[in-house]
Amino acid sequence: MPPLPLAKILNVALPSLAGEARAVVDVLACKNGLLPPAGDVATFLGLRTRHQVARTLRRASLPPLEELAAWTRLFYWVLQWEQTGASLLALARQSHLEPATCYRLVRRLMGQPWSRVRRGGTAGAVMRFRTVWKDSGMQQLVLQPYLQAAARQADGTGAALAVGDSRTDFSIRAVRPPSRPVADPVGRPRGILASRLGISGYPFDVSIAPDGSAWLTRVHAAMLERLQLQPLASTGVIRVGIAPTRVIVAPSGERAWVTNQFTKDVAVVDLAWRRRTGSIAMEGDPLGAVLSPDARTLYVTTNLDRLCVCALTDNGGRIVRSTALPLACTELAIHPAGNRLYVPTWKAGHILELDARSLSVTHRYDVGGQPLGVAVSTDGLRLYCGNENGWLDLVHLPTGKIVRRTFDTPVDEVALTPDQKVVYASLRTAGRIAMVDAHTLASVGTLQTGGMPRHIAFDRAGNVAIVANEAGWVDLVR
Repeated sequence: MPPLPLAKILNVALPSLAGEARAVVDVLACKNGLLPPAGDVATFLGLRTRHQVARTLRRASLPPLEELAAWTRLFYWVLQWEQTGASLLALARQSHLEPATCYRLVRRLMGQPWSRVRRGGTAGAVMRFRTVWKDSGMQQLVLQPYLQAAARQADGTGAALAVGDSRTDFSIRAVRPPSRPVADPVGRPRGILASRLGISGYPFDVSIAPDGSAWLTRVHAAMLERLQLQPLASTGVIRVGIAPTRVIVAPSGERAWVTNQFTKDVAVVDLAWRRRTGSIAMEGDPLGAVLSPDARTLYVTTNLDRLCVCALTDNGGRIVRSTALPLACTELAIHPAGNRLYVPTWKAGHILELDARSLSVTHRYDVGGQPLGVAVSTDGLRLYCGNENGWLDLVHLPTGKIVRRTFDTPVDEVALTPDQKVVYASLRTAGRIAMVDAHTLASVGTLQTGGMPRHIAFDRAGNVAIVANEAGWVDLVR
């Protein structure tokens, strides 16, 4: 998602934070300061108990979780006042909080009533927060604009600050499986829900390796989970980073890359040894990723609305180019020839076609709405895109002609069956998967999964599919 103004102000107020401490702050920012259970925060970070969360905050010289959440709520209220003029009464009711409690909280933290706190703005709140967070590593230059603005507001000469927009890791070494040729795709699943496996932690993305194992990201558990398909079962987890989102498996099946939003890196994972072996540092939170056909380049989108090109090495890689994008999201696709990228721009309503080498825009498909999930056929002639405004687009790439099928609900991720004849589209809010003909978009079936289905992956032979469900399970489709 785009960077949250609240997260940005916290990043400036706490410039030297990193790792798990930074992730705690990001979790609170996503909740607008509404405190989740400490056990849920621990699970999100891949920790075992709330006591580990408390120790993480103490080591970073931060207040306890409850107090940090209170300050985050205060920042949120001040930001909302600056941006929309919303009253504290309205903000309290919006969050289902007792207004009197909110007014008392403001006075306790700031030593002043809300009427004076809002006049001081974000700069005044940040300066006050310094009395709670004492860190010798704080960069005075980073905070200087805020302090100067607070001083101007104190003497009435300045305006308010404008703000922009568990299980443990594997410790036993696994034997590398010998590489062997895989038969060409021969078909597709029949579209029958065969089995279900409950998995906590917000299952989001899934990819099936050449050896038939599936790898699943658990966004709220800081884990990458390995699944066997026959029968469907978990065979272990790897701790890869905080808020793992997308998983990209190399064609050889020996390595994977995982985008970690709150760790601000892309983890490099050795799947045979089942451990994280390196990382690629990112500016901002990495969201979507796609691998070049030669497995030498990884393309990554971030919440700073940028597309980054990463040259890969054995234990990591580095960013070699980047370009700005309007409203980047977790989805992107690459042409089978490896020369073009397709990036939906979410609320901007476009699908951008970019040259994979120069990142220059070669075509813009104006589909409107909120384009999200994308997939390209193996012949490179057809592009499919789900739209959160309630439709699925088929773009004929040689001509630019667009065929559309509408639905009564948002369409999120899309995936093509290995035989390239059927498109699976996740209708997350409706709790089902739509199956449509890949050429005409006519309906050929529906899977009633319930919950919130997200990403879909097929094995190479086309015998089975795996559907990750944010409600807490994965489904096996035959």
